Amino acid sequence: MMTHQSASSEKAAVSGLQDHSAHNGKLLHSLSNKLLPIVVFSELALRRCEDEQLKRQLEKIHGAAEQARDILVEIRSLYAARNS
Repeated sequence: MMTHQSASSEKAAVSGLQDHSAHNGKLLHSLSNKLLPIVVFSELALRRCEDEQLKRQLEKIHGAAEQARDILVEIRSLYAARNS
C-alpha cells in the first residue's frame, strides 16, 4: 500500500524529471538556433569563395556544423523516444 508520503515523493520525482526534460528540450532548441546561421552562412560563403585555402577552411567549418546538427537530431529523437 502506497502511503501519502511515498505518493507525494513519487509525484515530486516525476515533476522533477518533466522539468529536467523540458529544460533539456529548451537547451537543444537554443543550440539548434545558434547552429543554424553557422550552417547557412558557411554554405553561402563556400559558394562565393574563390580562394582555395579559405574554401578548405570553410568546408571544415561547414562540415563540423552539419555533424553537430546531425548529433542534435539524434539527441532529440532519443528524448522523444524516452518521453513517449
